[in-house]
Amino acid sequence: MSDGQWWTYLQAQLEQRGWKPAHLARAAGVSESRISDWRKRGSPPTIPNARAVAEALGEPLVPLLAGAGLLKANEARQSLAAYSVRELLDEIDTRFGELTSRVPDANVKHPTFDRGNSLQLVADSPGTEPMRVQQEREWLSEAERPDEPGPDTGA
Repeated sequence: MSDGQWWTYLQAQLEQRGWKPAHLARAAGVSESRISDWRKRGSPPTIPNARAVAEALGEPLVPLLAGAGLLKANEARQSLAAYSVRELLDEIDTRFGELTSRVPDANVKHPTFDRGNSLQLVADSPGTEPMRVQQEREWLSEAERPDEPGPDTGA
């Protein structure tokens, strides 16, 4: 890592968020003098400090270290073969849990055939045929459509 690359990365992150170094110090629980060392001396962070900064910025640790030049791209990204199936499933479970925690707990309506559900067969109107019947009719090609009644059909 070149001198100051960590600070260059941090400075871009701070500017993106509209933060001052003092705000990062409070959010990460890192002393302002430590942040000053990163800026003036170009010194890299310790792993605990990098972890605290990543958490404060809401960034995953490994991509943060790679973006700051503390890890090479090939060190930061391992092939999936490097992980056990259990590790991959645990990661999927963790990410799914994080995503579902952001979904509101309000009652969610799903389209059903119940007449009381306002989402019943979306776009169906009372008094008209169901949308699925209309769609099935549209799917028929010209060759599959029945002939119109008229003099040629004997009707």
